[in-house]
Amino acid sequence: MPKTLHPADHVVIVGYFVLLAFVGIYFWKRMRRARDYFAGGHSIPWWLAGVSFYLTAFSAFTFVAYCEMAYRYGMVAITLVWSSAAAMLVGTIFLAGRWRRARIISPVEFLEARYSTQIRQMMAWAGLPLRLIDDGLKIYATGIFVSAGLGYDLKMSVLASGTVMVLYTFMGGLWAVVVTDYIQFIILTLGVTVLFPLVFSRMGSFSILGQGAQAGFLSPVHAPFSLLYVFAFYLLVQLSYNGNWAFAQKFYSVRDERAARKAGLLAMALKLVGPPLFILPAMAARTLMPELEVPPNSPQYTYAALALRFLPSGLMGLMIAAMFSATMSTLSADYNVMASVLTQDIYHRLFDRNASERRLVVVGRVATLLVGSITVCAGVYLVGSAAKGLFEIMVTLFGLFVGPMLIPMLAGLLSRHITWRGAAAGMGAGFVAGFGLFLYKLLVLSKQPGIDANWLRYDFEAISILTNFAVTLGTMLLVTKLERIRPEESARISAFFARLETPIDLRKADAPDEGFSPFPVMGWITMATGAMLWGAAALQPPGLGRGINLGAGLALILIGAGFHVLHRRVNGKLRGAGDAK
Repeated sequence: MPKTLHPADHVVIVGYFVLLAFVGIYFWKRMRRARDYFAGGHSIPWWLAGVSFYLTAFSAFTFVAYCEMAYRYGMVAITLVWSSAAAMLVGTIFLAGRWRRARIISPVEFLEARYSTQIRQMMAWAGLPLRLIDDGLKIYATGIFVSAGLGYDLKMSVLASGTVMVLYTFMGGLWAVVVTDYIQFIILTLGVTVLFPLVFSRMGSFSILGQGAQAGFLSPVHAPFSLLYVFAFYLLVQLSYNGNWAFAQKFYSVRDERAARKAGLLAMALKLVGPPLFILPAMAARTLMPELEVPPNSPQYTYAALALRFLPSGLMGLMIAAMFSATMSTLSADYNVMASVLTQDIYHRLFDRNASERRLVVVGRVATLLVGSITVCAGVYLVGSAAKGLFEIMVTLFGLFVGPMLIPMLAGLLSRHITWRGAAAGMGAGFVAGFGLFLYKLLVLSKQPGIDANWLRYDFEAISILTNFAVTLGTMLLVTKLERIRPEESARISAFFARLETPIDLRKADAPDEGFSPFPVMGWITMATGAMLWGAAALQPPGLGRGINLGAGLALILIGAGFHVLHRRVNGKLRGAGDAK
């Protein structure tokens, strides 16, 4: 691994962070109300929300964990990563319109109208630890890539990247998140699509993919990932995606139900196309880089090692920026949505019901700093404690929290028949079952002589997840069945679903804000990214790297100019319509 980078790499990395700072400053004064800061005034364009939805599902964790799996086990990594596309499709069909019609600015806000104040508070407090620990994993994964690529200290990488993410989310709110997601989409797509052909040009032929690997390397399902495990994982992802606070936020930040569905379908399409572009090269690394299995190397470094070996001089900075991009997209969205829960569901609801909009924005920014600082600390802690694979840690963590939290939440959005006591009982029983099985595995089964380690790590994990879900759902239904619904609760449920059945009326108070177009700022950002790549090319020697940067830079400058033309045409049509009236 190189100890120094080419100056062109530094141009890309520094230029990227300058762009992020510009976006945060640009939106600083536009965030006047909590609705602006946490929901973008419900006026985010559907295509921008769709790109942000797709990027929110990505992080350096995705690259590290799934590429490690692809290196070790092959095609099953694509089978598992496509679970998110299936979840996006289900959510788009059944939930997108409901999230928008809920007319909320916090993802657990509707729980008070649907269930009770107690359920809203239980969900707000219980959901924060899951998001904080999960985001700590993502920052840690970013540190792995940056440390491998740049040779920097891992803890310093975690601190630096986490600080940048917190600051621009703090300044600009949801609009800053989705616009920077657009930048990150550009950089990530460039990095991945450049590396893909470079890796496979060295392979010579797809026929040698997986050469020397274990049996089943090219099979969509094989040991140690059984059909039972794949089924449980798909079910876990269905719940975790469709109840994920940051993903729900994308649905209720757009104009109306139709826009929410279009955003979800775009994200699903990108999720089908995107992952193979980085997982297939990781599978090829099994043949091209067998040394990664030999300590002190590790398959965790698969994608970083591929970039270091195959990217031309000057393009490593693009890939470093892409990894930052992927993680920043996920974490900035999580920081913003967790801040919305702390602000709207805890501070505003419990401490200051009469808080002004200005005060709520200030509290939201303080909450952003708080949750960001905690996740950075969690990432630093993981530097010395993440002994097993990141994918396994993620599955264990989600297996404990997702069922008890999200089954009652989604059931409340979909069904009229669940009572608040049923939801509370389901949450409690699910947490008891999940943590009980986890402790049984840790303290009893793992100490049994002769136990199959792979069965314990995968099949028992699947059994635990399915049992947790069944206990949560069964308890929720049983308590609801045994309970006599009181008239006041029945009336509250009817009022809530009447609201969900009422389409968004763009002429009334629930209409989105008007008067802001993202096209100009996106045009300047796109052109600046292209200019940044030209600056990198100017510092490179003649060759493939310079040619890629020049071509990509030209394409981005033309796209940015197109945004400005589109803005003028849209404004012209709006002025014409106004004159006609």
